[in-house]
Amino acid sequence: MRWIFYRPMPVLRIGSLEIVFPSLAVTVIVLSALIFVTLYCFVPQPLYYWSVALGSPPLAVRAGMLAVAMVPWIVALSTKANFISMLTGLGPERLNGLHRWSAYLCLFLSLVHMVPFYITPIWEDGALMNYRQYLPRNIYVYGTGFAALVPLLVLCIHSLPFLRHWMYELFIVIHIPVSWVFVAMLFWHTKNFLSSWAYLWTTIVIWILSYLIRLFYLNWTNPFRMSSFMIGEESAVTLLPQNAIKVTVPTKMRWRPGQYVYLRMPRVAFFESHPFTIASLCSEDFPSAYGEKYRDLTLVFRPFHGFTRKVFHKALKHGPFKTYTAFLEGPYGGMQREMSAFDDVIFFAGGSGITAIASQLLDLIKKIRDGKAVTKSVRVIWALKTPETMEWFQEELRICRDYAPANIVSCHFFLTGLNQEDSAGRDLVQEKIFGMLQGIDKRNSAYIREVAAGNEAMEKELRRENEDGLAALPSAHTASHFPNNRHYYQPSMDPYAPPTSSPGYPGYAPFDFGFGSPQATPQRATPRFAYCPPSQRRDNWRTDYFRPDIPQMLNEFSKTFGRRACVFVCGPPSMRIEVANTVAKMQLRVMADSSKDEIFLHAENYNI
Repeated sequence: MRWIFYRPMPVLRIGSLEIVFPSLAVTVIVLSALIFVTLYCFVPQPLYYWSVALGSPPLAVRAGMLAVAMVPWIVALSTKANFISMLTGLGPERLNGLHRWSAYLCLFLSLVHMVPFYITPIWEDGALMNYRQYLPRNIYVYGTGFAALVPLLVLCIHSLPFLRHWMYELFIVIHIPVSWVFVAMLFWHTKNFLSSWAYLWTTIVIWILSYLIRLFYLNWTNPFRMSSFMIGEESAVTLLPQNAIKVTVPTKMRWRPGQYVYLRMPRVAFFESHPFTIASLCSEDFPSAYGEKYRDLTLVFRPFHGFTRKVFHKALKHGPFKTYTAFLEGPYGGMQREMSAFDDVIFFAGGSGITAIASQLLDLIKKIRDGKAVTKSVRVIWALKTPETMEWFQEELRICRDYAPANIVSCHFFLTGLNQEDSAGRDLVQEKIFGMLQGIDKRNSAYIREVAAGNEAMEKELRRENEDGLAALPSAHTASHFPNNRHYYQPSMDPYAPPTSSPGYPGYAPFDFGFGSPQATPQRATPRFAYCPPSQRRDNWRTDYFRPDIPQMLNEFSKTFGRRACVFVCGPPSMRIEVANTVAKMQLRVMADSSKDEIFLHAENYNI
């Protein structure tokens, strides 16, 4: 089955427009449902009565009742805290595809239900006269039908991916209210014919129960989190290299690796709540400065437009020591399988897709150290444009390098932002990497002195915080009082400008990513390793300056797979498709080799 259903649907390109279809499993389910309802509506005879005076066309009745019967399922698949997720283990984000396509199917049935009322055959004498007499008497049916159809059209049209992406803020504001109007109009239109209200009351019950359950997912309504009840929690916003944003929220919430939360910041955008993957690990090894019961929930994302752009400008305006009230909802989603149960684990990340992998990687290393994992090999392949992006997760990479058991974890970085022939650009990148690894300070020293305002104790504390020291796993570490223990990156006022750095200060311990020094002589015969010669690379850590050949890498890795292997990917659609196709083909090896039980694939969406 995996050999079939791991294969993604090809991307349809129309000019500059890319149409990404859902997974093959969702496609098969939707096509099966479409075939079923089409046959159910059109095969039984008659489709129409010889006169509209005899009643509603049978085709319209069948299509209408199917459309109404689908409404509870559409709503059940849409809710964040839903019963289908509880029964199947599939997160709401994975059911969302079924939710959208079920709504499109409902729209199709609604149109099939509507059209017969306008094209009823009038070949019999007097049929037109009967139709004209029928229409005024039943204007209620036509009027209320349009009242229900219009909100459904709005819901389906503005849910199209390119429209939703273009005006996402508008989408999240109006989608739920319009759906309420749609259900209300259905009550008005159906008048409980053929017990249709039973489906609609079921929809209302599902909605109410879902909202009641969500009270326990909201950090300001959960009765078991009284410290944030009705007031939310404090958060800090940090600007990272490449103008990325890190939001840190000390919270009593507990989460699993790979889960996500919805973030609402009233001072930034009162009505907007956006999903972000949790990048930090929830563990006693990483306590919060707020106390032992708190954990620092970290979200890392790039500012594009809308909410994320507003957060960026707020951070620029108010500086690093401004705190914001944060309302969290979640956590949701996550991988249902235990990563530690696999003999081999491979992580593929594209750009900011590393946010979905960071916590998984730390959790796996912790379990390996504690003897709670059977994993023998962990490989991380990260394709990114510039080396500054690595600084987002410098601490996590340091832990992987210094605290993972020997010969277990290997990392391979692909810097794709340079051309192979651009020697000057590569020299510049090499210099940046070397500077970063030799202790270039992430906080501008002049800015530290300015903030300290002559207070030597405060200046010393700020410089100490900037060292980015780590606690050894699995022992816990303590931190200074929040929010003074934040790292701050002073960016250019231009959000698209490259970041600046300043020399490091004495005592800073540099972190070696395994790159060569800038004085290293390029090896022209082996351009792939021109800037990380074998003599200067640490084992299992390497960097290349081209795009990864994913099929070749996976096929090479598979030669040493144990009984169970897991491939985890989070990146742009092209990366996910390439990984999924390769893993699907590798299922033939599992079927042919009795020493292998499975090669499991988990793919995360680049943008939820």
